[in-house]
Amino acid sequence: MMMDRRRLVGLAIVVGLVFLLAGAILVDESHARPNPGETQEAAIARENLGLVWGPAVAHIGMFLFVIGLISAAVFFEELDIFVRLFLVILSFLAVLLILAGSTTIFGVP
Repeated sequence: MMMDRRRLVGLAIVVGLVFLLAGAILVDESHARPNPGETQEAAIARENLGLVWGPAVAHIGMFLFVIGLISAAVFFEELDIFVRLFLVILSFLAVLLILAGSTTIFGVP
């Protein structure tokens, strides 16, 4: 039972970081230089990558990352108390980044 919790917590942290990476890639892809023959629909879809899909994927990643950190602090009772406190502080800082909004994470006005 304990190994299942360890794997689940580790999986939540890693998948959260991968979703953060994917969200940042989507936002960066939306800032690419447009093609000369790009249609209006393609331009709107490219802008939506940075304004809608990138931040949405990144927020899912932040949610999984915070859940992973908090569950690591709660479920791993054999860890040192200062390590558990560090995990709680780190998750609190991640929550502050979420509350600040995706404009501070990716720099989108």
